Amino acid sequence: SSSGASATSGTSGTSGTSATGATAASTSADPYVQKREADSVAKKEYKAKKKIAKAEYKQEKASAKSDMKMEKRESTAERNSAITADPAMTVMPGQQNNLGK
Repeated sequence: SSSGASATSGTSGTSGTSATGATAASTSADPYVQKREADSVAKKEYKAKKKIAKAEYKQEKASAKSDMKMEKRESTAERNSAITADPAMTVMPGQQNNLGK
């Protein structure tokens, strides 16, 4: 019985190391092997989709950040020009802003 097992393992060991061993494993009738291979394919597809989504997100985030910075610069410039046009709007530190009253 043990000599039959060693002969079988010797045969499977040879096919596992050959180039066709990988193809033989992908068409295996073993449900565990099929599930493992299906999971591997699904994981690769998920990672590819995730990589694309992450790149798109980073691009959108960078665009939104640059838009925000531009708006901040414009509002700062607008505020500064309004202050220089009307010196009464200037509020010194420690003073109360009475413009709304």
